[in-house]
Amino acid sequence: MFGGGNRDNVEKSDGKPKKLMWVLKALLLGQLLAFCNALSGVFNQIITSETSKSLPACQTALNYIFICLTYGIYQFKQNGLSIHLSRTGFKSFANAMIDVEAWYWIYKAYNLTSLTSVQSLDCLSIPVVILISRFLLHKSYNWYQYGAVLLSILGVLFIVYSDYDPQDSSTVEGDIMCALGALLFGVSTVCQEWILEDVGVYEYMGTVCWYAILLSGIKVAVLEGDILVRNVARHPHILLWMLALGASQFVFYSAMPAMLLKFGSGAATINILAADVYAAVAGVILFSLSYDAFYITGMAVTCIGIIIYTLKGEGNGSTINDGSSDSLIKYSEKRLEDDSGPIDPDVRHLEIDKLS
Repeated sequence: MFGGGNRDNVEKSDGKPKKLMWVLKALLLGQLLAFCNALSGVFNQIITSETSKSLPACQTALNYIFICLTYGIYQFKQNGLSIHLSRTGFKSFANAMIDVEAWYWIYKAYNLTSLTSVQSLDCLSIPVVILISRFLLHKSYNWYQYGAVLLSILGVLFIVYSDYDPQDSSTVEGDIMCALGALLFGVSTVCQEWILEDVGVYEYMGTVCWYAILLSGIKVAVLEGDILVRNVARHPHILLWMLALGASQFVFYSAMPAMLLKFGSGAATINILAADVYAAVAGVILFSLSYDAFYITGMAVTCIGIIIYTLKGEGNGSTINDGSSDSLIKYSEKRLEDDSGPIDPDVRHLEIDKLS
């Protein structure tokens, strides 16, 4: 333990390295989400081009199958048939419904619009996340963060303009579907962070997956059962692409709770915008696409916005801290209040000494 003066010196000397590590962790984890999101988009595009048919309900269900086989079984072994209905059952069911619909419309859009448009229109989830998190999670964002969000959205608008074809009406329809999915995804992301304030990651994932697989399974049976059988019979190799899609989404869903708990829903959604860059690289390599100056400029502006947002930190917009001792103390106090009510002064000093 350190005295007051020594502790101040330690904070000053350690503050910048801790802040740098916080930024690097946020960027790395956020880029993992973006890469997985872009990867699932590429697999989706391949499936759509191979079959010339959209299977959004089936592709949505794949992810939940992976989660049920891991988190779901683990949670079932721990708690049996009890899925904590009294704590998060209704919240988890509602969020599962929103999440299933979000990915259904996003995947359906791939049959009508391009990979880059789908990835770009994900930006519409950011205003939803910021608005809902202010009221539901009582978060606040600084002006640098608002500016970074606007800058990133401006970059995405450049990308959308580059890819826009006014003579193709189906593209407009696909963009509308993707926009609807992005808005629902923003709602789902904030709700997930909200639920994670009350339960652990395994409990949440192991509960919500059963609701989601039930809802998505019903959609598959009603909307795509016959189409799926015919397409698999004609193109059996698409099963491999579908498994790859499910695996990439499984990694995405496994990393998302860590991102939400450490850096908040705002950082998660703005980092996912970098999927445009990975999608562009895949477009050149796999689909022989070319991009104009508007697209390149849009990617650069979007990446600058992401970096500014992360460098300025989530501030009050994150659940965890930025690495400083003051933030650690405030977070410790919040957790103590949540767990046991008002903090006893002796307990507070004990926690501060541990952090020092």
